Order: sequence, then structure tokens, then C-alpha cells
Amino acid sequence: MIFNPADRILRLAGPHLQATHGKGLRELERELERQPAGPDFLDITYADTHRFPPVDWAIEEFSKAASGAGMTYTPYRGDAGVRSAVAGNVSGLLGLEFDPDREVILTPGTQAGLYSALAAMINPGDKVVVPDPDYITSDRSVRYFGAEVLPVPLVWEAGQAPRLDLDVLRAQLAKQPKLVMFSHPNNPTGAVFTPEHVNEIAQAILESDAFVIVDQLYCRLVYDKAPFAHLAAVPGMRERTLTTLGPSKTESLSGYRIGVAVGPADLITRMEDVMGIASLRAPAYAQHVLARWIKDDEDYVQQRIGEYQALRDQSMTALLDIPGVDVRRSGGSAYLFPSFSGLQASDQDVALALKREAGLVVNPGYQFGAGGTKHFRICFAQDEQVWAAALVRMRAVLESFPTAV
Repeated sequence: MIFNPADRILRLAGPHLQATHGKGLRELERELERQPAGPDFLDITYADTHRFPPVDWAIEEFSKAASGAGMTYTPYRGDAGVRSAVAGNVSGLLGLEFDPDREVILTPGTQAGLYSALAAMINPGDKVVVPDPDYITSDRSVRYFGAEVLPVPLVWEAGQAPRLDLDVLRAQLAKQPKLVMFSHPNNPTGAVFTPEHVNEIAQAILESDAFVIVDQLYCRLVYDKAPFAHLAAVPGMRERTLTTLGPSKTESLSGYRIGVAVGPADLITRMEDVMGIASLRAPAYAQHVLARWIKDDEDYVQQRIGEYQALRDQSMTALLDIPGVDVRRSGGSAYLFPSFSGLQASDQDVALALKREAGLVVNPGYQFGAGGTKHFRICFAQDEQVWAAALVRMRAVLESFPTAV
């Protein structure tokens, strides 16, 4: 039998990039994967969880569950006792009450939550509004399900707070999309919207029939004591918003593969239906770590914010000193999204050179949408001494490209 890939897999290959980059998305990514790494290899697409480990009680709670205190086969939407604790903790974070039995689901990481929600909602031909740039799987997941992406630029001009282009947002909403989805804080840029702008986004959506998925994975990792506004908490938005959260990044629990989604009961039920054929459940023993998440780690998170903010500032200083490179200050997350518009190089040129010559793996900007062109994403949550040396190597590679005329 000859293997013929499904149409959705062919869409996942990203053929829409052929015109601008000469290759499809996955072809570009595989080229980068095949590139041999240079000396002092360091993957800076994610955080160093050895330098920044989880809270001490994470392993304790996992081990206790694995030793007999926890169920091996939980309900698909998660252990009832854990969901009850999560509902209380998340309700306190968002300022909204959630029913643990009807409005909370535990997923194998937030990625599975996003996938399950899209699978439960999107049909081929539907329209979905997605910021540009946005999370690495947003655009490609929408295309995978056969829906049409309606992009909205993320505007972040020097000296101004980041924002979505409201005129474009309203124009796209006028096309009657089924869904709006975005990350906040924004991944890849780290942009955090002011409470006033979150309210503006909400008001635009309330004038339409669109539902919203907001990925708030980094909402506890916000710098400079800035306020953070939860979209679901805006009056009128609770019943039309799914919020995805989790401890994988801020709390260094990526290896536990656990996420949380809270939202309307009917959508949570449909997400459980999807989980029943895709993954069954989040890892049973790891679920128990969530019972103390948010409630018992505030001091830990505040220390993490201080350490990450220092690394962010160190990175900003180093990057802004490189000719042809610019970068906006990240308001949240552990990412920076440097622009190299002043260099004669493509996204792929820079990513390949950084891996080959400096041993640094970065995310090229094309992975995040057309607005990511001439950028690359880095995660600065690294060991301080290792990171200082990596920034020196990064500079040497970027300075090897000619500056734009």
C-alpha cells in the first residue's frame, strides 16, 4: 500500500510560505534540524530547567501519587479532587468562579488543550482571527483543520505599549469568524497588553459572534510590576472565552506534561470527547502537582520573575549594541524577539548561521507568521555564565552579515 498523506497533513507542511521563502514551512524547519551544530551547543528555544528547576514539592507530590495515593486511570477530564483544587486556585487568579466538574479540564500540556478546543470547534472553511506574529502552532493549527486564517498585526512601535491593530481586528471580525485565538503575554514577543487595551479587544469581540481562546501560559511571569488583565474577566466575556493555563514554563514543569483549560461547560465537554480519542487523559500522577500550583508557589514565582528580569535586561543591553539589530523589551514570558531588519540576511540565513557557527538553536521568525519575518526568537532563561558567553557568540555571527544599504 502506498502512503498518501491526508490533506490536513499537506496543509501542515506550510506551502503558503513557498512564495516568500522559496520552501514550505516544514521543509525550512527540517533544513534547520539537519544543520550540524557548532561548538558549545545550546538550544535557546526553551528554558534551562536545571538552572531553574521546579518547586521542591513537585517531585514529592508526583512520587506520592505514583506510590499509591493517586489514581492511575483518572476520568478523561482529570482527577476530580485535583480539578476541585485547580478550580479554586485558578478562580483566585482570574477573579472568576469556575465549577470544577463542568468548567475545568486537565490536559497533556496546554498544547493539547489548544488542539482539543480547536478540534471541538473548527470545521473546514471556518474563519479564525490570529494575531501576527503569535504562538508557533496557532496559524498552522488553524490551517491543519482546514479553516482560513484572518491575521491581525501586532503593533509595537518604539516608546509605545504593544497592541493589536484594532481597525484591522474590527475589519476581520466583520467577516464573521467563528473564533479569535491569541497568546497573552504574546509568544514570541513577550508583549503584554495594558488593561485598557484588553478591554478594547473585548469590546470589539463583543460586537461580533466570535468565541475566543486565549493562551495565558505566561500570565504569572510579568515584569516591571506591570498589571495583567485577564480577557475572560471583562464583563460579557466569561461565557465566550476559553482560557488555557499551566505550570510548564513559569514553574519549570514542562516535563510533567500537564495543562489546564477553563471555560464554558459545553465546550469543556466537547474537549473531553476529543481527549477520549486523542490522548485519553493528562498523565495521571503528574496531575497531582496541580493541586498546589498557584496556591503554594507565589514566593517561588516572585523570585523567578526577579531572576528572569535580570536576564532579560542583560540580553537587551547586549542585543541593542549589535549594528543592524533592534529589540523591544519583553513585558512577560521568557522570550525576546530581536529584529535584524538592518542586516542583509533572511530568517533562515540567520538561524542556520547561529546553529552552525555559534552552536545556538533559535526559532526563526517565519514560524510565527508573516509579521515575524526578519526576526528570531530566543529564550533568555539560561544559566547566567553560559548565557553571557552565548550572547558573545551570537554577536559575532550577526556582525558577520553585511548591514542593509
